[in-house]
Parts: sequence; structure tokens; C-alpha cells
Amino acid sequence: MGMMNGPNELLHSLSELRPGEAKRRFRKSIFEDFPTRGPFGQCACAYCGQWSEKLTLDHIVPKSKGGAHFAKHNLAPSCLACNADKGSLPVFEWWRPLECWTEEREEILLSWIHANSFVSAHTDLSNWEAWCEATQRTLPIHEDNKKGARLPLLTMYAA
Repeated sequence: MGMMNGPNELLHSLSELRPGEAKRRFRKSIFEDFPTRGPFGQCACAYCGQWSEKLTLDHIVPKSKGGAHFAKHNLAPSCLACNADKGSLPVFEWWRPLECWTEEREEILLSWIHANSFVSAHTDLSNWEAWCEATQRTLPIHEDNKKGARLPLLTMYAA
């Protein structure tokens, strides 16, 4: 299949790297793969959509509430302001009342969580593609997309 799958793929499958380098690559992969982009194609905050040179990774479900620490589905790029403001609050209770919340950004975040939660080396990709099409989502970037062009996450499919 050629794709790296599962939330811990970079931490556990890169045995030739030191643990610190594997963690850096894992974190970098989240910034590279998350679909929310700034004006020049750089990663932007999952919550407010703003770009910053100092993006952090926010635990969608806080670690203090049982959220996984090294799971790609539980990490999203976040600006320092959003990450500090959210703290250990439940993401939707904190986010929906804010002016920066949009239904589109929520759908992007939910698609990210779903895509990175259920795809593994044992998942039949054709079933996942069918799910994405049925729910009007597109597949995240993977090795088959050689040009590196980002696919729109909320693509409407012709019926």
C-alpha cells in the first residue's frame, strides 16, 4: 500500500531514528498533513485559522481528561492564544461560542480525528475511500500524491 498509517507510526516504525528525532518527525507530520492552511500554504491554527510561526500542538481531548498523548487523531495545530485559552476544557464547549468558530473548521477537525483514528495498516483503503465519498470528505495527503498538492477537505461529489 505504501502509506504510513496509525497514530503512532512515526514513533514506533522508525527504529533507525533516536526517540527524540522520531518525536520531532511525528510532530512535523501533523503540521504538514493538517488541512487548514495560511495564505502561503503554511499550516494554520485548527481553531481560529490564523497563521503563526509559533504554532503548538493542542490535545483535542486534554491529557488530564484521558486524551492520548502521542496519537495523531488527538493532536491539532493551534496558535499559542487558542491553546492557552482552551486549556483543559472540552473542545466544542470552548470553541463553539467563539467568533472564530465556523462549521467548516469544525468539519475539518472532525474529519482529521476520524481519518487518523480508524486508518491503520489493517484497514482496507477502498472502504475508507467509500466512507470519505459518502460523507463528502476527501482523503488526506499521502504518498500517492507525489506533487504535494493539498486536496480540499470539503469537496462536494457529484451524485
